[in-house]
Amino acid sequence: MAARHSDATMLGVLHAGFALTGVLHAIGGALLPSLTQAFHLTEKQSGLLFFLYFLGTALGALLCVGRYAQLMAAGFIVLAAACVGIAHANAVLLRPLFLVLGIGVGIPMSAVSMFAGRKFADRSAAPLTFLNFSWSAGALLAPLLAAQLLLRHTYRDAYLALAAAGLVAAIACWLVLEDPPARPAPAAHTGIRNVGWIVLFSVLTFLEVGIENTTATWLATYAMRGASVGAAGGAASSALYWTGFLVSRGFFSLLLLRRDARRVLGAAVVIATIASAFLIAAPEPVERGFAMLALGAALAPVFPLMLSRFFARAANASDSRWVLSICGFGGSVLPWLTGWLSGSFSSLRVGLATVPAALACILLLLPLALGKAQPVAEGA
Repeated sequence: MAARHSDATMLGVLHAGFALTGVLHAIGGALLPSLTQAFHLTEKQSGLLFFLYFLGTALGALLCVGRYAQLMAAGFIVLAAACVGIAHANAVLLRPLFLVLGIGVGIPMSAVSMFAGRKFADRSAAPLTFLNFSWSAGALLAPLLAAQLLLRHTYRDAYLALAAAGLVAAIACWLVLEDPPARPAPAAHTGIRNVGWIVLFSVLTFLEVGIENTTATWLATYAMRGASVGAAGGAASSALYWTGFLVSRGFFSLLLLRRDARRVLGAAVVIATIASAFLIAAPEPVERGFAMLALGAALAPVFPLMLSRFFARAANASDSRWVLSICGFGGSVLPWLTGWLSGSFSSLRVGLATVPAALACILLLLPLALGKAQPVAEGA
């Protein structure tokens, strides 16, 4: 049966929806100072709040089985409802609502990657990086929007606007997107194959997504304290990180059409490790701003390149839900650990040491992932 909509139209909706998940994923950290003031949260309490959100994204990834297009629409409806709840919540309801918000964001964010993995398989490095460029555009927009809103409004207005955007995205996904057909599997294919490959990339992405979520959550607060500016100023300063992220993903989406993805991945992790250590050690706001920019630029291609390496040998695109779910748990643990360490030692610098430590672990494991991967046909 012929598709109802062209590939270009579907890709337009896919990129727009993915950009919206980038906004939602990044804006929580930018709005954290406003939330902290409204509910008088300590750093440990703030860390627990985002632990629940990122835990929700992991649970959302586990739900991504079946029709990815319909899952995206359902996820956007869930996140819209959660955003309305957060805008009107008291302190008791705030935690469960952040968990629900994470589930709502995690479903479409994971389903987009699975959609692309099914469609492109071993050729997915460039398409995934380009899709993640759109995600990064949303993530960059998030602190800029937050900075403007916080000048005259509070986090409540931001979440109400995000709820409206989520409803629009749900309608677009439902009406426009159609799943690509699954590739036929070998007759002997049963269950989950390449378990060792899944475990390796689960650990790698556990650490990498934890790093991304830690920086997304805490950089606005770190910038606010280091430069002695208000919540709006901290949100605006953290946009340097997302600027580097966005520009880098745009650059690498083109570079990967001509360069070996394995070499790019290794170099990016090395640079990110150096930049994260400099961010903690830098004594002046200007130097910290440069470190944020460099860290964002270096981290930008890491996750899509890891995911493309996984798809190169994955037996089934849906097997990636295990990787995406476990990496979501990393995304919940590391920001919480950062908040716990910061509160325990009364120093956010100490808490942010989790970032270079996790990157050092990735460097140790990366050679195992950079060996040549043989593509495996996908099952239904």
